[in-house]
Amino acid sequence: MLFTLPALVLDKDKIEEIDYLVTLFTPRGKTRVLAKGAQKSLKRFLNLLEDLTYLRVHLRKPQRGKIFILEGADLLYLPESPRKEPLKFYFFSYLAEVIDFTSPSSLSKESFYWITEYVKDIDRRDAVKLDKFFWEMKWLEICGLSPYIYDCVRCGKRPQRMFYFSISQGGVLCLNCRDENVFILSPSQIDLLRKIGRIKTLKEMEILWEGLFEEERGQLLELSERFFLHHFDWEPRSLKLLKEHWVNHG
Repeated sequence: MLFTLPALVLDKDKIEEIDYLVTLFTPRGKTRVLAKGAQKSLKRFLNLLEDLTYLRVHLRKPQRGKIFILEGADLLYLPESPRKEPLKFYFFSYLAEVIDFTSPSSLSKESFYWITEYVKDIDRRDAVKLDKFFWEMKWLEICGLSPYIYDCVRCGKRPQRMFYFSISQGGVLCLNCRDENVFILSPSQIDLLRKIGRIKTLKEMEILWEGLFEEERGQLLELSERFFLHHFDWEPRSLKLLKEHWVNHG
């Protein structure tokens, strides 16, 4: 039985000398498929199995075993920037690794197609730090791990002027409940965090981002990464490479 569905490539592993075991991200969730002869083929899979390449895959159920066979694929979108820019290469690797290791068991089609449009968008942009912040906050939302930024997560009271954000507690604390490990956030930062759930595009995100001072932006970049790592309790290998490239190349 042959069936077709859209997919993003997340990873591939060599199987013996000629095959690949390919990890795909689809509207049905993550799956692994066998690309027979893909290591040797110059026609069927040329440039199609790189990180976050968007495909229409044709899968066949095997007579034996549970792993579907990748019979072929039609290219829907091939990111160009990771092949030309090392920073984008590390960033795309980071996104693929995050999806591979933390994707939820169930996923809405809306979330899948948002991710495919996001990939196309970042391929054309040159603002990796903002794009990374937006990705981390939206992926937390998709996985049901968004920080709570309205009422105090301990007592339920709504802060009015001073906002204290606790990574370990998962969101905002009021003046009476704060501890020594909080971020002190401005009303502008809180307003941005509250609006992210309604934002769909990086263009919208950029408009809000421009309304912050440089120090406020830097604080949110640190907050999003630390919150992300704490609540997934896992650090991607590719994140270390991405940050090393930032340090070495500015």
